[in-house]
Amino acid sequence: MTLNDFSIRTRITAGLSLILLIAVLSTVYLLISNKTAKYESGEVSTSWIPAIENLGHMKGFVADHYLAVSDRMAGRDTSDAAAFDSKIKGIERALTKATDTYAATLLTYTDASAAQAVAEKALYADYQTKRDAYFKLAQASASGLAGPESELEAVKKEFADKGPLVFRQSYEAMEAILKFNLDGTAAAADKVTKLVVESENAMLWALGFNLLVGGALIWVIPRSVIGPVQQAVRLAQGIADGNLSQA
Repeated sequence: MTLNDFSIRTRITAGLSLILLIAVLSTVYLLISNKTAKYESGEVSTSWIPAIENLGHMKGFVADHYLAVSDRMAGRDTSDAAAFDSKIKGIERALTKATDTYAATLLTYTDASAAQAVAEKALYADYQTKRDAYFKLAQASASGLAGPESELEAVKKEFADKGPLVFRQSYEAMEAILKFNLDGTAAAADKVTKLVVESENAMLWALGFNLLVGGALIWVIPRSVIGPVQQAVRLAQGIADGNLSQA
């Protein structure tokens, strides 16, 4: 069976249908690609970036707490006990709130990212341990300032000896969590970029394929239609000229 075995209408309909099918399939593929890229970019803007901002606040609160206690222990902060206590409690409340917000993000991991969840939860557990060790020392030292005068120097010396180390450990643990999320954000951004590039390449391939197939159909179908029409015209002309042998 050849192309000439089909009617003119069938040929035209088949050609147009094929072009339309190719266009529809290309559009569906592009829509799926764009939807995936949009979802991934949404994850970066609504999940990773806010998490990093919150972690930055947590890091700042830990540093502020240490500076406040250090100033108090060194005598640079001469405010009354109530004012100092209010300042410290305010920092601790802000840190607790930010920490609770961060902890909630750990519950959003899916099974597909279980390994990542385990890694980040381990970092968080390490931070909690080291943060609590620092707070225990800081609170004990701050409370010791209200003790007997004879014990003040010992309290200050203990904080001076141990404070920088336990603070640095908690601060570095916080930085490890922040780095983990920064790396995750970079990886997610790279994934979005890759999806966008793949979508653009798909668009170019779809355009090229449509042009190729459409051009071929535009060439083949008219030729298959024109041939029989020209033959019919020649036959009609022959009959008009009195040549009935072609009838």
